Amino acid sequence: MIKKKKGLKRYYRKYDIYIYVLLCIFFIILGLQITKFKSSDASSAEVYVNNQLKYIYPLQKEEKKIFVPTDIGGVDIKIKDKKIRVTTSHSPLKLNVKQGWIDSPGEVIIGVPDRLIIKVVGKKKKDPLDVDYIIR
Repeated sequence: MIKKKKGLKRYYRKYDIYIYVLLCIFFIILGLQITKFKSSDASSAEVYVNNQLKYIYPLQKEEKKIFVPTDIGGVDIKIKDKKIRVTTSHSPLKLNVKQGWIDSPGEVIIGVPDRLIIKVVGKKKKDPLDVDYIIR
C-alpha cells in the first residue's frame, strides 16, 4: 500500500522567491534608466547623390518641394511638418517613394538606381554633465 502525501506539491524551493523578486527589481530599475536616455531633435536632411553630399535642407513646418537631379533623371522631394519623403522618381521599382516619410535622426531613404541617399540628422542637446575630455 502506497501512502499519499497530504498538502500541496511545491514547484519551487524556499529561496527561489527571493531570486524572483531581485530579478523583478533589477528589470524595473533597468527599464526606468532606459527612459532617461537623451534623444536628439531632427534639424536637417542631408541629400547625397553619387555618394557625395550635394544638399542640406532644414526640416521645417512649411511645405517645400525640391527637385534633385540624378543620373537617371531625378527625384522630387517634399518637406512638410519636419518630415521628408521622395514623391516621384524615375527608377523602375520606385522603392525610395515607397519608403514614405522619415523624421527621426538616423533614418534614411535609399534609392539604388538613382544613387540617392537622404539622411535625417539632428543636433544633440548639450548636457553640462557630458564628458568633454578624457585625460590619461
